[in-house]
Amino acid sequence: MPRYSEEIIQQVIEANDIVDIISTYVQLKKSGHSFMGRCPFHNERTPSFSVSPDKQLYHCFGCGASGNVISFVMDIENMTFPEALEWLAERANITLPRNSEYTDLQYQQKKRYYEINRRLANYYYLLLKHSSKGKSYLNKRGLNPSTVKTFGIGYSKDSWNNAYRFLSKQKVTSEEMLAIGLIAKGKNGRLYDRFRDRLMIPIQNSRDQIIGFGGRIMSNDRNAPKYLNSPESIIFSKGYELFNLNRAKKNIQDNQFILVEGYMDVIALFQYGIKNVVAALGTAFTEHHVKLLERYVNSVVLCFDGDQAGEKATLRAIEILKKSDLEIKVLRLNIEDDPDSFIRKNGSDAFLEKIKDSKTVTDYLLDNLLKNNSLKTHEDRIRYVNEAIPILQNTRNDMEKDFYSKVVSKRTGISATIIYNEVKKNKKPSVVLNHQSNELTSSSKIPLALEQAEKNIIVGLLKGNINISSCLKNQLYFSDPFYKKIYGFIEKKPDIVISTIVSLLEPNEAQRLSNLLNNDDEQEDINYTESMQLLNKKWKEEKISQLTNKLKQDPSNPNVIEIMRQIQILKTELSTGGENGNK
Repeated sequence: MPRYSEEIIQQVIEANDIVDIISTYVQLKKSGHSFMGRCPFHNERTPSFSVSPDKQLYHCFGCGASGNVISFVMDIENMTFPEALEWLAERANITLPRNSEYTDLQYQQKKRYYEINRRLANYYYLLLKHSSKGKSYLNKRGLNPSTVKTFGIGYSKDSWNNAYRFLSKQKVTSEEMLAIGLIAKGKNGRLYDRFRDRLMIPIQNSRDQIIGFGGRIMSNDRNAPKYLNSPESIIFSKGYELFNLNRAKKNIQDNQFILVEGYMDVIALFQYGIKNVVAALGTAFTEHHVKLLERYVNSVVLCFDGDQAGEKATLRAIEILKKSDLEIKVLRLNIEDDPDSFIRKNGSDAFLEKIKDSKTVTDYLLDNLLKNNSLKTHEDRIRYVNEAIPILQNTRNDMEKDFYSKVVSKRTGISATIIYNEVKKNKKPSVVLNHQSNELTSSSKIPLALEQAEKNIIVGLLKGNINISSCLKNQLYFSDPFYKKIYGFIEKKPDIVISTIVSLLEPNEAQRLSNLLNNDDEQEDINYTESMQLLNKKWKEEKISQLTNKLKQDPSNPNVIEIMRQIQILKTELSTGGENGNK
């Protein structure tokens, strides 16, 4: 990554108040000296996400997420360090240095590819204005000019090299076009446009950058794919992106996203005012998609096509989503409908009513069992109960288990008590995640008093209770590499702020520092002088050990007299308590 100096990083951090940044994603409320809200990195109902304006740090007491303003932007927007730093710098009108010392090939490549896609998207948009075929198709789909403009919808000509020629004039190389899949290479080595005679839908990431395209065929050619997407590239990975997330996250309703299958479903719903809608990008729903959803909402409504393929996609999505803390609901349409066709026929009010009436996952799965079971015979009813038990075991608490045991009982005539007991009896032990911090456990060989002294000094320095100049009068020994690293930062740059230190640490170290500062009790009776004396005493003991070993390894050392003199001075200081010693 670009090697920005500590001064540049600190300047960007200081120019972006962490409360201002986080409050654009999380509803924060003042609580003492800090602000509290629901963590955007895991699903929770009781706020445990703390933001400290004094320390310019955040910390979640639920999942352990912690860091400074840069790490927050990195995590919430899935950015790299340089991307987050640049984003924050632009927000604060800070110009970052761009000389050779600060260049990074991959970083600069990504910026270049975003720009190439942006130019081509604008070109496709202009082509659509002059395409009677494209405009006719949009009219058929009921899309108005405002929606077309919002999504930047365009048209790719029925030509083998139209986009190639346009980009070449823009000084884009064929290697760059190939790298992000705008052109392809035939078996004979000939280059040709990937997208031809298609409605072009730009795919944007959560930061509004165009990372690829989805091309929708406008004819009935069964030999061509209905949708053609950009291939995987350095800026585009289908399993990690959700279409329309950049707009949906600004239009969240009821702490909920609606998940649909295709681009046109999203665009149609958006046009009708239902804007909290996202879609997977022509790929199976993944665990990475779940993590994206969990950042923004507590609830997801699955609304896939009403056909058999849509039902299978719903069941696959449930399998992945049920591992999360998200509340999942299912809206199933009639077999002939998809979200696009339904809302165009019935309007937004009818769709919103469907959303209100959407089923819980348990209701949906139990109803789904009835499709192949008439419950007419004893065998049918027993089979239904046996198939229902695993579904009930996946409910989240005993109250739900009890409720749905009664639902199954009412359908089958089998005792609810028996069903409930079977559910509880066969229930496998739940996997309970213990969100422990990444704090490294101290070696049992380190005396507790020494460990506490190291912690006292570091916390005292970070909180401004002691000054580094008073520490520099002594030689201090830190047995814990973590404390030693932080002390080194402060020793090198006494005015360094906590948030800058966080940026210089590894993720697990940054979290440990956040835990240390958030969990440390404000003790008024800490004797920092005693702590420094103890660390200085330890330093002298270690120094004596090093010098003694040096003599043992090389008895003929020409400096043997000087070494012995140093050892004697250190031993005298230890025994008398002189020269910063401790007795």
